[in-house]
Amino acid sequence: MTVSCLALQIWAAPPAAAEEQAPPEPERFPIVVQVDFGPADRSPREERLTVDAGTTPKDAVSLLFPIQSGAVCCNTRELAAIDGVRADPAKNRWWSCRVNGSTKLSPFRMELQPEDRVEWVYREQSQ
Repeated sequence: MTVSCLALQIWAAPPAAAEEQAPPEPERFPIVVQVDFGPADRSPREERLTVDAGTTPKDAVSLLFPIQSGAVCCNTRELAAIDGVRADPAKNRWWSCRVNGSTKLSPFRMELQPEDRVEWVYREQSQ
């Protein structure tokens, strides 16, 4: 009796899920956001948040309060109101933003970094 052995080599394609790599998780890091309602006579709020890379100061405050955007002065992306407290040009009241103490920034363009401190202050400017 003759026995023959036939070996077959089968090439299997890897599963589709293994071929497609999941997108990398966005980098997340802590920041501090403080909102001072000043002459609006509301309690200030400060929170430590974890945000995604690419978050702006305007994005960060929107995680704490509803915001409204619109041209208060010059740009439609300006922050017009935080939690219903609107900039009021007639009374010379404005929202200003500082990051780590600096006001030399664009709150809707600047990307925050780990441990940044974002401060939004509603204040009346003297003329």
